Amino acid sequence: MIPAGENPFNGVVTRPDIKRKKTLTPNQMSAIYLIMQSFDEAERLGTVQHPRRCALLPAWFWLTVLDTLKYTGMRQNQLLNLKLGDINLESGTINLRAESAKNHREHAVPIAKALRPGLQALYDRSVALEAKPEDPLFNVARFSGKRRDTESSMDPQPLRAFFRRLSKECRSEISPHRFRHTIATNMMKSPDRNLRTVQALLGHSTVNVTLEYVEGNLDAMRTAVEEVFAR
Repeated sequence: MIPAGENPFNGVVTRPDIKRKKTLTPNQMSAIYLIMQSFDEAERLGTVQHPRRCALLPAWFWLTVLDTLKYTGMRQNQLLNLKLGDINLESGTINLRAESAKNHREHAVPIAKALRPGLQALYDRSVALEAKPEDPLFNVARFSGKRRDTESSMDPQPLRAFFRRLSKECRSEISPHRFRHTIATNMMKSPDRNLRTVQALLGHSTVNVTLEYVEGNLDAMRTAVEEVFAR
């Protein structure tokens, strides 16, 4: 207790540190896919040691996970709670449920051409194993043979184990949210960027959140500084 006439903290404002969004570089993205494609090839040839204990298998499944994160920017929780019925391959859209969104708003994202083949294969394989529209789409247990609890959303543990092993193989930090930051940052760097389009893709409730992905172009800054001193 402080014997004072008024609270000494009245009027005091604290601001959290604002750090740059962590993104994946083109080299990191290339390394991710080269590693996963090598595991996919080794799995098909049967040359993977202890495949049941490898967190990167089945490789085709995890490649589809990576593509989904890369081309939609959805959050980890949205990925884990995605149902087969949320995928509309005919219209080329994915419905992201309100209960899995951070702002509790439902919205749809498009299925990019590069994502469609993997998503179609995952959907077809799931249906072939009698998955229903209300069943989770991304549940590695359906294909790994470890257990058959496929009616509830996939436990986050296999996803964490996958990214932990992938990070070790790539020798850099890889996570679902870095894919989200990467697509948003790259879209905002594009010359024909559209703030509302990025906001809609990420499902942000306000453009202020989307604007956090706008960074100064370091190459442009460097050129401007050098031109000043070259005069």
